[in-house]
Amino acid sequence: MKRYRWTVLNPDAELCDRLTEEINVSRPIAHALCNRGITGYDDAKLFFRPDEAEVPSPFLFHDMQTAVARVLAAVDRGEHILLYGDYDVDGTTGTALLVLFLRSLGADVSYYINDRFTEGYGLSQRGVDCAVERKAGLVITVDCGISAVRQIGSLREAGIDVIVCDHHEAGEELPPASAVLDPKVPGCRYPFRELCGCAVALKLIQAVVERTGRPEEVWKEYLDLVAIATVADMVSLQGENRLYLHEGMKRLQCQPRMSIGEMVSVMGSSPEKLNAGLIAFGIAPRINAAGRMERASTAVEWLVSEEREACRGYADELERMNGERRDIDAEIVRRAEEMVEGYAASYCSSLVLYHEEWHLGVLGIVASKLQEKHYLPTVVMGGNDGVIKGSARSVNGLNLYEALSECGELLENFGGHEAAAGLTIRPESLQPFRRKFDKICSERLGFEQRQKELVIDTELSLDMVTTNFLKVLSRFGPHGLGNPEPVFLSRSLRVSGYPRLLKGRHVKFAVKSQSGEIYDVIGFNRKDVYKALERGSKRPVALVYTLEENEWNGRKSTQLKLKDIAFEE
Repeated sequence: MKRYRWTVLNPDAELCDRLTEEINVSRPIAHALCNRGITGYDDAKLFFRPDEAEVPSPFLFHDMQTAVARVLAAVDRGEHILLYGDYDVDGTTGTALLVLFLRSLGADVSYYINDRFTEGYGLSQRGVDCAVERKAGLVITVDCGISAVRQIGSLREAGIDVIVCDHHEAGEELPPASAVLDPKVPGCRYPFRELCGCAVALKLIQAVVERTGRPEEVWKEYLDLVAIATVADMVSLQGENRLYLHEGMKRLQCQPRMSIGEMVSVMGSSPEKLNAGLIAFGIAPRINAAGRMERASTAVEWLVSEEREACRGYADELERMNGERRDIDAEIVRRAEEMVEGYAASYCSSLVLYHEEWHLGVLGIVASKLQEKHYLPTVVMGGNDGVIKGSARSVNGLNLYEALSECGELLENFGGHEAAAGLTIRPESLQPFRRKFDKICSERLGFEQRQKELVIDTELSLDMVTTNFLKVLSRFGPHGLGNPEPVFLSRSLRVSGYPRLLKGRHVKFAVKSQSGEIYDVIGFNRKDVYKALERGSKRPVALVYTLEENEWNGRKSTQLKLKDIAFEE
């Protein structure tokens, strides 16, 4: 029944004791804060009350002075400005953000979003040709460009200046742009490195606003778009990103722009219910569906539309594409699972799956789902014009980029990072790659790495879960990378009554604390727990869970969201 390897974090005891006294919280809360790097009063104040005064000056970016001067010159001279954005959520929201802002300055502006299938990631020759055809004087990249040395060189040769707004690691050679805005470029003095591409574009807006003497409220109008990109791009939700998400969520909930309001309506929800989860699993997939299924520019058209009928039409279109995407990836997952059944006996250290007809736009999603279920390094591929293309996802303990580098002689092309990557391979190299990749995984992954780790903030007695405890806990959000939802472990609990199985796959049961309080527990996709508990065992259990306030028929109660469970002796 126990599914994961449990690791209880153990922060410094003196730091926890001091924080408990300084901010007057319980020790479990102090544990959770210390686990997130919050060890003193000032840290806690910024964590719970993000302060706009702490936002670093945009002019700490190495080339920001040059970038602002070039943008204002283009606006004054009436030059055409082409925005070149990537096809994912980060690129499309960042492009929309700059379109809206530059239009407000009276700029002559258009945009170009690269095609996932025919152009791939980053600046393409087709995009370069488009800038020339539109007689652009300035190109601004969004969420791409830092590695486009050749393409930006071509633009400069055509007499077109370029400003790069990117957040990816720079290579050995920087592109010959007029200005490079990237917090990860060597020598950049900007103190926060973890901005998404859309947030880097926001820094350009902040600088223009400051230089032209406009009020700060001008750049704050775009924090809703930055919040969406920050969640979708899975950047660390610490520091500046936490502030942008915190303030952006307020705008999404209280002052949603027309396009967002129409999308939320199509989703069957309402703005006040928006949170990081609804962005990650509701809005973001619908934006991404445009680039995965058809044209990513549809997402930009939706975001910049100012007529309600047009906003609704684009929202409906994104909903349709997302529905098609779900159907396709569900079918691929089904067929992939059939392959896994007969495949795992031969290759038990990895999954490398291929089918000629699989849709390239959803392979990353499929790879993530298979990796989550089987917890093995996973590569999922489909055919494309005589070659094989795919997406890969890794597990803790295996640096995917390094593993693919060792297979480099078998690959036509690959790129990515430690946890995720894309690759292109010739059909004749598929089987040799499968064997070599599995051998690497077998050598790198020990016994512990083959069982997924469940990181726990601290042990908790359920009797400590008071109204004030839940109130403080609710202020830990928004949650995501770098700020996960606090996870607790409680021992010696007794199951109360009999479990129920909901929709054939979710388990619902109750536990009794040592003082006799009853708490509901919900375990999503844990039919195995239902089967274990329905046998009527009286043995105490240990639960790993997160806490939430559940409301049903007007009645509020504390509910435990099950992460894992084990019988105790």
